[in-house]
Amino acid sequence: MSLADRTKTNSDDIYSQLTAARNYLRKLDDFYARAAAEHNTTLEHYQVLLAVHCLREHSLPLRLLAEHLVRDRTATGQLCRRMEQLGLLALSYESNSHRPQLLVSLSERGAEVLRAVTEAGLGKRDRYLRTLPADKQQYLAEAVRFSWLEGLEQSVSQSRPHTAHRQSGR
Repeated sequence: MSLADRTKTNSDDIYSQLTAARNYLRKLDDFYARAAAEHNTTLEHYQVLLAVHCLREHSLPLRLLAEHLVRDRTATGQLCRRMEQLGLLALSYESNSHRPQLLVSLSERGAEVLRAVTEAGLGKRDRYLRTLPADKQQYLAEAVRFSWLEGLEQSVSQSRPHTAHRQSGR
């Protein structure tokens, strides 16, 4: 069912699902913020460490990191310099360029902090989910799925027959 069809049939349910999903995502941020504080860092630092790890483990250009974090490049550079002083990141400049770029990578300590905060955050998330009754867990799963994947699932399912047709050589 398309988003427009779902909106027409039961708009209150859509708003409830969006609210539940947004509330859960804020809770997730809180779990990771608390885990980061327990490891003497901040949620902002954790998000940078996570992005650097996921985008490329070695030598991520600052401009790509800033784009991923949806931040100004100058502010991102300042944040990375502070994180370098804390031993969380290693910064270098691209040497083979007429316009050197600042490159960001995880330090050994940054990788350890990333792992520790992730494990603690996941533990907090799991404890929270276990406190919910099964029907609430199911509703939350459906709400998060709807709020993030509704359009994507439709476009993927619509493209599958076409992809299968192409793969068969026709």
